[in-house]
Amino acid sequence: MNGSASHRRISLGWKIPAIALSYFVGIAISGGVINALGMEWPTIPVPVGETENLVMSLVGSVLMAACMALLAVGLRGATATRWLVLAAFCYVTFGLNNQIEAAIFTTFGGTSAMLVFFVLPCLAGAAAAVVLLPPGEPDARRTAGLLNSGISFWWWRVPVAWLAFPVIYTFFGMLAAPFVVPMYQQQDFGLTLPGWGTLIPVALLRSALYLAVTIPILLMWSRSRRGLTVTLGIAFFAMMGLVGLVTATFFPPVLRIVHSIEILGDALVYAWVLVALFVPKDRAGEREPVPAFAD
Repeated sequence: MNGSASHRRISLGWKIPAIALSYFVGIAISGGVINALGMEWPTIPVPVGETENLVMSLVGSVLMAACMALLAVGLRGATATRWLVLAAFCYVTFGLNNQIEAAIFTTFGGTSAMLVFFVLPCLAGAAAAVVLLPPGEPDARRTAGLLNSGISFWWWRVPVAWLAFPVIYTFFGMLAAPFVVPMYQQQDFGLTLPGWGTLIPVALLRSALYLAVTIPILLMWSRSRRGLTVTLGIAFFAMMGLVGLVTATFFPPVLRIVHSIEILGDALVYAWVLVALFVPKDRAGEREPVPAFAD
């Protein structure tokens, strides 16, 4: 047992950095493409030096790689399918979602460029993850999974899940508001504060996008229900906010810390709701408390 655990740690010691390297190479190539196309980059209010930008890109790459690894080991199916599902989840949850947020909460601009920028890193990182970390033996009780569920299972769960995120987002956002709203109202650091007429429709859009890329994860998940909750919670937290906030060193520390706590709450509760709705206990095995990395 100890030998197997030690082997996994050694294996991960080079696999996660390899995934991070693939993601980072995707970033470098995408940057060159954006420059070659003459697309407009976001205008950051506080200039960031090249060295700091490089370090933050590496940190972000490692965080993304760790999330991709957690997800990859739980996804069963053909390699190409796992790759596309993982890449779509990462791009929508991280790249597209954060650009939607930036478009309504900042005056940075450059949205079109950033939407293009994150395609290749997500594809490259996901490819490395599914090749280096094939899924372990699936839990037989999960093999049938949600694919065998009829329309009666889905018809009310999808609308509830779609509405759940805006409710969760609003609740934690109101808790964070006293600490961060003054900064948005002052419009420092390129920040701006939209009204509820914008916030709620955008939250509903984001929720629909999350569902679209998370349901394939639920359908293809081969490990425990608890492991799925933990994995989704970590992935949502990192991709919805942590990676961006860690690398956004030009924002005030208070803003970054409060938003990180807020998004952690969003991510954990949202992951729990999705699993509770779509993965009933009698359909899931509980042998593994968290995802176990393949050797």
